[in-house]
Amino acid sequence: MIDINLIFLILNGIFTTVCGLIISYYVIKKRVSESVFHYTWATGFLLYGVEIFLRASNLHLNIIYLIFFSAFMLFVYGVWKLCKIKQLIIAFSVALLSLSIIGVISFSELIPWYLLQFVSYTVLFLFVAIPIFLHRILFGKSADRLLIGWILLYTTNTAHLVLNTGSSWIIDAFAVVAKIIILFGVLDYDFVVIADKALVKRFPAPEAGYEPEGRLILLVSSESANATVKETNWLKKKTAENVNEKVETTVFVFQDVFPYKELRAIKWINPEKVSVYLFSSSAQKTKAEFIVLPMGLTQIGAALSQATLRHQRTEKYCDVIFLHFSLLIQVFGSDAVYNMLLNKMGYIRENGIKLYAVFYPTMHSDPATVALFTRLADEIIKL
Repeated sequence: MIDINLIFLILNGIFTTVCGLIISYYVIKKRVSESVFHYTWATGFLLYGVEIFLRASNLHLNIIYLIFFSAFMLFVYGVWKLCKIKQLIIAFSVALLSLSIIGVISFSELIPWYLLQFVSYTVLFLFVAIPIFLHRILFGKSADRLLIGWILLYTTNTAHLVLNTGSSWIIDAFAVVAKIIILFGVLDYDFVVIADKALVKRFPAPEAGYEPEGRLILLVSSESANATVKETNWLKKKTAENVNEKVETTVFVFQDVFPYKELRAIKWINPEKVSVYLFSSSAQKTKAEFIVLPMGLTQIGAALSQATLRHQRTEKYCDVIFLHFSLLIQVFGSDAVYNMLLNKMGYIRENGIKLYAVFYPTMHSDPATVALFTRLADEIIKL
């Protein structure tokens, strides 16, 4: 008769071993950081798999408990190694003291064996769960999968001891699910970065306490026919969306290339949330409607800082739109515009500014110019 409990126990052992091999493969191929954390967890999973195979063989050997203990001490050491060295020493001292007390109790037979196992499991699992939980608090959701998987693994192991049911295959099935979640958590990119950096210095995760980062977005079009219509439609739609989302829109127009009537229509979507800067060598009468400044890279750079300064103070978001970025390159040259943009990228990213720039590759005869600015862009949108 087929023993389904034994089959699932063996499958659990196979998958546990595979987890160790996968982590080892990622370390060897340098797809994760070569940190103590990954080395210890890879070795821990391999030992854990051996322990499960020995249990499946029905051998009642003390070495099985030693292997299990060694695997979990590797898990404990690996995850606590991400913490400060003093915390690591304290954690290991308390862990060894707790296990020594448990050992004395087991030999003196003061409490039942199953209860002793439950206490031992809880102590070992807690010493891994606590630093993971601390990472969750400090670094944000990047530690979620590791924490959830570890809690599920603890629940399945203790449930087997407490319930002592004959259908142990269910426990092994849940253990496999828990290990899948743990594996994804260990290999998670954000957690890998944290694991790598935490060995040297405390670095918060990208989502922990930081506002969204600013970006350069190129609005690219290869068509010259009806270009103004397409730009106008996109700009009106974007401005309306920003008004609904309480995001302010600042439009920079270079050398009067955009129709004034369209600029008026865009500004009057919401005059308090929309600003128009006109950089012109000739415009005079429009000063009553728009902010008119001389056409120069220095003026454009200064206006960008000034227009977004109050958003930096109030921590509100702002979108800036360049019409047309290609014209700016044609007038001042690619090198000068590129340097101006590079000098502003840190400011743009720090203050969460989205800079949209209308860019026409067909206006630039040199392919290197197109490659230069498309490479700098964080995103490219086709109009």
